[in-house]
Amino acid sequence: MLRTVIAALVMAVVSVGAHAQDLKKIKVTQAVASFAFLPIDYAKAAGYFEDEGLDVQQIATRGGGPDLTALISGDVEFNAAAGTYQISAIIRGRQLVNVYNFYNRNLIGLVISKDVAAKSGIAADAPLKDRLQVLKGLKIGMTRPGSLTDKQVRHLLRVGGLTPDDTEIVAIGGPPSLLSAFERGQIDGYAISVPHYLIAAQRGKGVVWVDNSKGDDPSIDPFMMESVLTTKKFAEQNPDVVRAMVRALKRAVDDIATKSSEEVSEVVQKAFGRVDPATMLIGIDAARNALNRQGGVSLQMAVNTMLLDGRAEVSPEQLFGTFTAEFQ
Repeated sequence: MLRTVIAALVMAVVSVGAHAQDLKKIKVTQAVASFAFLPIDYAKAAGYFEDEGLDVQQIATRGGGPDLTALISGDVEFNAAAGTYQISAIIRGRQLVNVYNFYNRNLIGLVISKDVAAKSGIAADAPLKDRLQVLKGLKIGMTRPGSLTDKQVRHLLRVGGLTPDDTEIVAIGGPPSLLSAFERGQIDGYAISVPHYLIAAQRGKGVVWVDNSKGDDPSIDPFMMESVLTTKKFAEQNPDVVRAMVRALKRAVDDIATKSSEEVSEVVQKAFGRVDPATMLIGIDAARNALNRQGGVSLQMAVNTMLLDGRAEVSPEQLFGTFTAEFQ
């Protein structure tokens, strides 16, 4: 009997080892570790990538830009990024394809300190343009120059009738660095994706000033928030891998859309171990507002993305043209 049990255990270990060897190793880059990439975290934690024969490694680059560069250079197979980075690739003549969009609403929020909000005399639910006037003279943090957080701040200044000269925009780094600088009083506010702008409010240190997950800025709603990008060459040579990636993410998006926030939190808690449970639930709710269950990209999404980006070298039609539904 003991020999039978031992033999069964050995066979199970051998089977697991063989399965792990059979999985195709895939790397996907993303700007930061945040709920802006929740479907990827969920698909990995729930085992959906493994079900599709993929061993997916996520790489966060502490700000947008290097994540796309890694894809272009061939160091990774996929990149999850906002449409603003696709614009940069088009300008540089890079042949990238957008194979799946999982968020069609901007998830970058802006938080300012409670003291600044109180002194302004403007309510957090005042008209957007009135709120944005408060940014004049402030020091606002973002991740990297040219990143989506940087472009978000500059777009908000334009919406508020201000210019970059009216506000000091400073590059701080990833979410932990932004939150630390904010809590130390080194910056008056910062722009970052969910749940990190919500954390300052949860801790009683800040006030959410612009919440795009709730459609605060209608000029950029809908938006090409997060899409799965790959090179044209990789897509042509590995169509089955691309389809497997998309299928796993679709399952994750469907789960996040239909399951309770508590259920979703249980699956991804390890990936966000430093986020307290209350903020986890708020962040999941915010991310759910942006889910794109169809997975496609519309021309209006491209138009709004171009508006936030601010560059004119590329047309919305060109940006829209990077998307293909071939792999869905």
